[in-house]
Amino acid sequence: MLRILLVEDEINLRNGFRHLLEHIIGGVQVVGGMSNGLEAIEWLKTNTTDAVITDIRMKEMNGIEMMRRLSDQYPELPVVIVSGYSDFEYARDALRYHAADYLLKPVDKAELAIVIDRLKKDLLKNNPLQAEIASSAKEGQEERQIIRKVKELIDSHLDQNISLQYLADQVFLNHRYLSALFKSETGQNLSEYLTQRRIEKAKQLLKTTHMKVQDIGRMSGYPNGKYFMSLFKQVVGLTPSEFRDQ
Repeated sequence: MLRILLVEDEINLRNGFRHLLEHIIGGVQVVGGMSNGLEAIEWLKTNTTDAVITDIRMKEMNGIEMMRRLSDQYPELPVVIVSGYSDFEYARDALRYHAADYLLKPVDKAELAIVIDRLKKDLLKNNPLQAEIASSAKEGQEERQIIRKVKELIDSHLDQNISLQYLADQVFLNHRYLSALFKSETGQNLSEYLTQRRIEKAKQLLKTTHMKVQDIGRMSGYPNGKYFMSLFKQVVGLTPSEFRDQ
């Protein structure tokens, strides 16, 4: 998430820019919205941001003067100029103070998205810790997707013989790694989760059907009726028949 400080004196434009960045381009958090350069300088004394996007012509302190001060106080902070004025003098001054980019109003969404993407890449390149966090977040998301897939496989095969090796093959992982990953992500062993889901299915069938207990056991993945009844009582505290009578 790239944090952006917006500096624009027209509140409607500022709000529109915020919406464009956060909801259309995405991956951006607008952490502050200032109406001129002086407010932005004051805000930065007690707050931080990854980049600044600013207009040029503003009262109190314009964008170019703000850039001059920022280049002295925060030389690594990227500043993107957005202006309705294509005058060469503005562009030259912006380059003098190392503007990250210079965009003309009305801003082209695709062009702005390219600038935002470059700012993100520069942030990760210059901040190894941030890159590590982003990488870890991506890895964590992939692992959660794997666990979701495994749970879906279990739920759709409760009446069948499901082995750890079978599940590992479906998600292209080593079976030992999958077992450890499932425990880490859910707090349960895979076998415990499988038993829980099978017993939940059996309880549902006992409550909603008149099928024989042995048939419910088979539909829940337990072809051995005696084992099913013994396991059900161990988990639930009642025999299947007692549970149904309740």
